[in-house]
Amino acid sequence: GKYFDCSYIGGFRLNYCEITSNYYSKWLGKDNILDIESEQCQFIYSSERNKIQLGYTTQYDLILFYQPNRMIVSYGNKILPYLENLKRQLQELKSLEEIKDTLNNRLEKTVHHNLKFVFDKLPTYEIKSVVLKENQYYEYLEFFKRNNPNCENTDWLEEYFIGMTKERTCCGFFLDKTLVSCTDSPCMPYMSDAVQEIGINTIEDYRGRGYATDACVLCAQEIVKSGKCPQWSTSAENVASQKLARKVGFIKFADVLTVTL
Repeated sequence: GKYFDCSYIGGFRLNYCEITSNYYSKWLGKDNILDIESEQCQFIYSSERNKIQLGYTTQYDLILFYQPNRMIVSYGNKILPYLENLKRQLQELKSLEEIKDTLNNRLEKTVHHNLKFVFDKLPTYEIKSVVLKENQYYEYLEFFKRNNPNCENTDWLEEYFIGMTKERTCCGFFLDKTLVSCTDSPCMPYMSDAVQEIGINTIEDYRGRGYATDACVLCAQEIVKSGKCPQWSTSAENVASQKLARKVGFIKFADVLTVTL
């Protein structure tokens, strides 16, 4: 995939790269990840690795941020017994697959691989989705139940929905008056006043028809209009989400590996 190089972007769009870089700098415990351009892997101790971030269910004891010209390892207390061996081994590796194998073998825990994207620009697109309003909660509830048939407790959902409608981040595609694809807005553990990630769900029978693209383009547009920078993150295995990100106007920013001990 193509990596986003901030040095080639001018004008207003440079802000997207700067803001996204600042966001992941917060995650890693580094002032500015763009200052690091080295063939060596840099290790940064961060107390953030010792706690669970807002919106997440587990802490990440190690986060490895990887781009072709920089690699940063953010670690917490649980990594300390492994640190010297990791430093010695990772400094010698260039391939992401080799790095994943080394982390897996050394820490004996599952290594999760995610792709992080940076927003480039809104595509030229005739949008048919709408921003949902507070009085459309029933339609959203039915949509949520169809997407999450095993969820038994929806007591929290209405408050979450109303919050999204106020932020104009709940954007949906209706087909024959049925909500079939809809965005949501995950909690942002850092810089919530400046960034917002886009989440998307589509009812299974309606996938692959472009409805998610339509809803996400509208959501990205609303986030930009609010003065925030859209964010996108997905697992390395989720090819559909990666393709969708590019359709919406994102470019690959980095690979991120995480380990929880």
